[in-house]
Amino acid sequence: MKTTIMQRLGKGLDNAAAYSLYLLIKPLKQRYRSCMLSTAGLVIKAGGSTLAKTGASICHYVAKGKHGQIAAATDMPALVGTVATDTCNVFVFTVDSAGTKYVQMGTAAATEANVIWPTLDPDRAIIGFIKCNPVGTGSFVGGTTALDDATVFTSAAAELLYVSPVGMFDPTAAID
Repeated sequence: MKTTIMQRLGKGLDNAAAYSLYLLIKPLKQRYRSCMLSTAGLVIKAGGSTLAKTGASICHYVAKGKHGQIAAATDMPALVGTVATDTCNVFVFTVDSAGTKYVQMGTAAATEANVIWPTLDPDRAIIGFIKCNPVGTGSFVGGTTALDDATVFTSAAAELLYVSPVGMFDPTAAID
């Protein structure tokens, strides 16, 4: 028989203290129940493409406690939004327990450290994200600008980075 966190907390604490502690633990529980178990290996779909895709291997995830997998070379949702020249931003890909994939854009900033990540649904696994920093002759326009456009990204390795974390990861968690 499964024992819930509240049942365990209730054994040694009064109800108000148990609930307060549960509210503190709940985000950790949600993130543990929704994470990637293997890397998605995000890459550009093809030369000149505006889409990212998963790499050459199947990737496995858990979302809201339900196991799932994403086939190799699966297209990610189209990027939407503009990142102005000489600013930084992120596009985050997530997947829910039904296998539906989403993309969310953060809020741009002058430096990578000041980018504000989008509010992420804790019941979705974070497939990965793209760090975007166009420094060329124009802005990056999601769904229009190719991910390998050398006029927008003059040094693609430094200005457009694909990251595929594995395990519990929440870039919006604040400690202070």
